[in-house]
This record gives sequence, C-alpha cells and structure tokens, in this order.
Amino acid sequence: MDSPVQPPLEIESIAGSQKGECILKVRGPLVITNFFEFQRIARETKADLLIIDLAEVPYMDSAALGSILGVHVSSGNRGTKYAVINVAPRIDSMFTISGVRDTLVIFKTLADAEAALL
Repeated sequence: MDSPVQPPLEIESIAGSQKGECILKVRGPLVITNFFEFQRIARETKADLLIIDLAEVPYMDSAALGSILGVHVSSGNRGTKYAVINVAPRIDSMFTISGVRDTLVIFKTLADAEAALL
C-alpha cells in the first residue's frame, strides 16, 4: 500500500517590522519526514525575536512538536525571545493534550506577539 503524498513543506524567512525580528512562515504539514529543515532554519536564525507563523500548517506530528520545543529551549539558552502565532485549533489541541501549551509562548496574531515582546 502506497503512502499518500504529502504537500511539500515551505518555510519563508521574513524580516519583521523591528530590527532583530524574524518571522518564519511555515506552509504545509510539519512532520517527521520534513521537520529537520524547519529545525535547521530555526537554529540558524540569529534574531533577537523569532516568530513562527503556523497559519498555513494544517497539522504536525510529535516529532515536529519536539522541534518547536527545541526552539523554546534554544531561545532560553541564547537569551532571545520567540513566539508561535496563528495556531490552528487542531495543533493547539495537540499542544494542550501533550502538556506543553503553557510552556510555549503562543499568541493569536503577529500584532499580539509584537506588542507583547518588542
């Protein structure tokens, strides 16, 4: 039985409205077969504030959740800030069920994240 073909993951790095701010717009499912690219890009980003926009991520698996937690840990280790924005209800439920919802820095919108963190 063939596995269904998943749409490709796209990650666009955009300069934010303020100096030192970077927005990663993630498009497509974030899963074990592609989260390494996300992880690499997030690690290479040297922004003071990294915002991860999940508006176009329909779902993620536990491996991808681990990569989001990796951003949380590395931001703390480097003394930088991060936020996850535009989280779909399905992914928000995953964050809640896995017990990390209150650990992650999550905002509904880019404006909310910028207002709180800049």
